[in-house]
Amino acid sequence: MKSSILLFRSLAIIIFIAGGAHLFNYLSPNQTSSIETNSNLLKSENNIEEKSALQNRIPLSVKDITGKWKVVYNSEEFKGSIIYNLINENNLINAYTWEYQDENGNGEKAANEIALIIQEFDGSNGKGSYNIMYEGKKYDVDCEIKIINKTTFELSYDYYGYGDTETWKKL
Repeated sequence: MKSSILLFRSLAIIIFIAGGAHLFNYLSPNQTSSIETNSNLLKSENNIEEKSALQNRIPLSVKDITGKWKVVYNSEEFKGSIIYNLINENNLINAYTWEYQDENGNGEKAANEIALIIQEFDGSNGKGSYNIMYEGKKYDVDCEIKIINKTTFELSYDYYGYGDTETWKKL
């Protein structure tokens, strides 16, 4: 009988302590509001930074993106730059190879082949198909375009782990 009394008294003490802790927590001021306020401040600061970054990215029209663009390459296969001519044709923006330049700036007329087809373009982002040469073979690779400013955009692609981001500069 004494062991059962001891058991019930122990349970009563544990319940009393746990209940007291919950009651104390319930009656104390809410600390989560200050944490939420701090996180909201951080979120609003991040939103301000994102908005200023978006304001620096001026959307381009199709007219603005057409013309000659230069890309500098520094790989084992090719060191130099390629100039592309972007033309609006049948609601697509096609980039044709225009000129190859070596590291010293000496140029040679290119074969005028399509290297990039921009199928979707909303003024600040785009999607398309990019032709890349790798070990002597041509591949059509899906790509994404992100406008940086009126004279610069980035073209990025990833093809089975082989990916790159190219910076295109308007001439």
